[in-house]
Amino acid sequence: MSPQATSPGRCVICLGEGIQRHHVGGQNHIAWFKMPLCERHHAQITALVATAKIDLTYTDDPVERCIRAQEASLIFQWMLLQAQRKLNYRKDQ
Repeated sequence: MSPQATSPGRCVICLGEGIQRHHVGGQNHIAWFKMPLCERHHAQITALVATAKIDLTYTDDPVERCIRAQEASLIFQWMLLQAQRKLNYRKDQ
């Protein structure tokens, strides 16, 4: 997953600026599903996907593409949940 050109907007994790469009399910599997992430969070999710050994290379098998896209999407959802947890913890302090 190479960084995309910097776009206007804010990171969906930290609201930071200077975002990159992240292919949530992998650009070879769900090319149209993109979310804005700052460089730091884009690098973080890229590293998490690599650590989880999720293969985002293209495959002709449509079922396997869906499985890979769902795996990558779950990591993205986990990152969002962690951000919400952090905000909720701050609220309670």
